[in-house]
Amino acid sequence: KEGFGVQGLELLRKGLGRMPRRVSQAHQKRAGVVVALCNVHGVPAILLEKRSRHLRAHPDEVCLPGGMVSTSQDSGPNDPSIVSTCLREMHEEISGLSPQSITVLGVLRCNWGEVHHLTGVAVTPVVCFIGEIGHLDLKPNPDEVAECFTIPLKSILNPDQWVHKKGFAPIFMGGPHIIWGLTGYIIERFLKDIMARYTISFPCDKDQ
Repeated sequence: KEGFGVQGLELLRKGLGRMPRRVSQAHQKRAGVVVALCNVHGVPAILLEKRSRHLRAHPDEVCLPGGMVSTSQDSGPNDPSIVSTCLREMHEEISGLSPQSITVLGVLRCNWGEVHHLTGVAVTPVVCFIGEIGHLDLKPNPDEVAECFTIPLKSILNPDQWVHKKGFAPIFMGGPHIIWGLTGYIIERFLKDIMARYTISFPCDKDQ
């Protein structure tokens, strides 16, 4: 009732761990994104970004923190794991988050074929809890991110805020910006594959 708590996070960790492993072909291009769960003054929410408008790929679109896996062919150090990729990218894109406050809950095992169809890249979502951020001064990296914002979990769980069209990824209309494409797909997969396993209640005296 006061945001994501220890018991609730442990249930999410177990739910992620119970997801069936998927066997799929290897992909040359790999990336990782963070489903960043957080509390904002006690209200459970998800942290998202709006990409800078001057970026060549997907400018001005809403996305989850993350990016491409760094390999030996890149100029920087190799990422030892997909979790390392996600955390590195999130800290590059948003300053002000405390590494000590981040808890990795697990990997959301999506259908890589569906993801690759949406983006041309095999994207692995990693679910993390980044703590209480209501008091933090989060600053997006202007080279990549125009804005970072949160959406309350109660809004995301509201089916009336979602639009589904055959042949398209789900669209979320209940935030400050429209969420669609890969980001909409991943968030809905998290809701259906993990959150739907549990009964979720919210305090009656809060709006969100």
